[in-house]
Amino acid sequence: MFSGASNRSDNQEEKKPLLSQTNSGAMSSKTAPSSRTAPSSQTEPSNNSTYKPPKKTRAPGPKMSDGTEFDTGPWGWVFSILYLFFLWGLCIAFACGMVYLQYTRMDQKLPNYFGTGSFLGNIPRANFDPNPKHFVETPKNLMEFNIYDISTYMNSLIRLKKVLQQYISDEKPGAQRKELCSKKGLTKEEACKFDRYTGFNDCKFDLKSLEHGFGFSKGQPCIMLKLNKLIGWEPKFLNRTTCAENDLCCGEGIQFECTSDDDLEFAYYPENGIPACYFPYYNQPGYEQPFVMVKISNITESKLVEIECMPTNKELREISGDKQNQIKFFLKMKKDSAE
Repeated sequence: MFSGASNRSDNQEEKKPLLSQTNSGAMSSKTAPSSRTAPSSQTEPSNNSTYKPPKKTRAPGPKMSDGTEFDTGPWGWVFSILYLFFLWGLCIAFACGMVYLQYTRMDQKLPNYFGTGSFLGNIPRANFDPNPKHFVETPKNLMEFNIYDISTYMNSLIRLKKVLQQYISDEKPGAQRKELCSKKGLTKEEACKFDRYTGFNDCKFDLKSLEHGFGFSKGQPCIMLKLNKLIGWEPKFLNRTTCAENDLCCGEGIQFECTSDDDLEFAYYPENGIPACYFPYYNQPGYEQPFVMVKISNITESKLVEIECMPTNKELREISGDKQNQIKFFLKMKKDSAE
């Protein structure tokens, strides 16, 4: 009996050191740092090896041409060229079709958009001739001339003669003459003739007046004041009176007023301004733009004078917002005798 009990006690004593060894091993494995390190997500380049960046993966999408389609022989070339011709031909045909469609919908005489809200606006801008910007590069509209030297104002006469061509085109031999607007009203399809003689006095706009200097040779130049052609616009604000059959251009017209920084004198021809019978403008063949003439006199010799002109009608004084519908130019007259 005692021997069996002693054997069991010996076995228990042998197991205790084994358990203590396993526990001490587990503790050491927890406390001791691991000899293996986790592999890093990014590899650092070593000094002895060339660093190769990771390849970028391309987003999924249609396959781009890499030239392999031509490796199948001559038929690969043929089918590829036919495919490209078909693709580009289809695009060109579509573009040409759209251009043709838009062209057929356009009016050959009138723009699609005009009037209020359009780029052209609904108020015609004031303009004048001879404008020096048409023949001289100048920062401001300066007309400098010598009354004794025709070469100093020859460019102005040439410009006025060019403007005159649109008024005398029907007076050439073989041309169909137009009737005066005072006798035949203006229509959308047919233009009438502007009367540039009645009421213009010293500023009659014809070749004879231009040959005599058009006032420049006398120190009293005639300047043409007009409104730019604006499709569909007409002066509805004018008080139209009942006119006789042979005078459709009677009544109140569009008038201008000029001011200066000197004691100049202005005379306007015709006195009643531009009658309403010359509107509206619809790009009629042979349309003659109406105008008034202002004769400037009492000009101080060798002095730069600033002149501003604008319509007297309040409906035409402002273009948009606070912008004034005015003309500004400068005059400088000399009387140096020719040597």
